[in-house]
Amino acid sequence: MSPNDQTAQGLATMASAGFEFGSTPEQVAHDVLAMWEHLGRPEGAFEAAAAAIAVLPQRPEVPVDLQARRREFEQAVGINPVEVELAAALAARELLESVARTCGTR
Repeated sequence: MSPNDQTAQGLATMASAGFEFGSTPEQVAHDVLAMWEHLGRPEGAFEAAAAAIAVLPQRPEVPVDLQARRREFEQAVGINPVEVELAAALAARELLESVARTCGTR
């Protein structure tokens, strides 16, 4: 399975969003394992999902002079700071790699 596969990207998005919204690693692992089971336990899904973290869409770059305005807007509408998104993506990748090792799908 490739990182561009919809299943891989879906698992990657699910894991990243779970961390972004404050779920514990155990909760995120439970959710991605449940989805994997629901999808028929596709071979290589977790390895591909871990790699897919790097190809998920990112926020567009904003010129330095507009960054303060962007932060204000994001706070006003409840969007997490980019640092939270990046930390969630890193945690998701680490968790997906760990799940791949423990599920024997490597």
